[in-house]
Amino acid sequence: MRGVIFTHTLRRSWLSAVYWGVGVGVIGMFIMLILPNAESLQRFARLLESMPPALLQAFGASDVAQLATPEGFIGFGYFTYTMLIMSVYGVVAGLNVTTVEEDRGILDILLSAPVSRTQLMVEKGLAYVLLMVLTILVSYLGFVGGKAVSTLDVDLGKLFVASLNMLPAMLTVFGFSVLVGALARSRATALALAVAFVIGSYFIEFIGNAASQTAVAALRVLSYFSYTGSDTVMTSGLAWGNVVLLIAVGAVLFVGGAFLFQRRDIGL
Repeated sequence: MRGVIFTHTLRRSWLSAVYWGVGVGVIGMFIMLILPNAESLQRFARLLESMPPALLQAFGASDVAQLATPEGFIGFGYFTYTMLIMSVYGVVAGLNVTTVEEDRGILDILLSAPVSRTQLMVEKGLAYVLLMVLTILVSYLGFVGGKAVSTLDVDLGKLFVASLNMLPAMLTVFGFSVLVGALARSRATALALAVAFVIGSYFIEFIGNAASQTAVAALRVLSYFSYTGSDTVMTSGLAWGNVVLLIAVGAVLFVGGAFLFQRRDIGL
């Protein structure tokens, strides 16, 4: 029976992952097609220079000079905000591990088969991690398509690395969603907690950037958005310390969810 849950999960959910990837990929292709030329980017940079520094910092645009380059513009205009979309997919994937199927009564039937809860968690977890990778790879094809019909000189290798850089944060959100799904008794409660985690992390990072001299800025260590480097990965590369940290946090949260799930009374 080993591997059955893994393959069944992939078979049921791969098309949904592709749809998510296509949706995000269209945004990437659109940016590649409409990205201004060098002169327009310089005008855009001068416009940003006239704005209050606190407002620029709030939106993660602290280095105006970088935004005058295609890499900096894509990092700011695409990766900073698609990270929110990918976080939503992380929530969906995490809740689908147990919460959604428990709410539908499917989990009772599944666990009546000779399948342990550990096997269910591990195989579903691995399947959804693979599906998140699939979503990212499909979204990257939007850049490939945009590059094919555009004269924009952007390194596809950098775009690929920056796309993969979204995965660690998605794993953190995924792990948290699995944890609250195992902890909460209702799907609505688990969803609310997971969404609050994503939105709360985003606003802590947003306000912390804008008010860097306040106590809110100190809370940025609690926001996973602080470790994504979405706006700088195109120009500075991966921050490996942050990558490892986010993956480790996601793994710990998932293990915590699996531990709680072992002690859950399913269906109550």
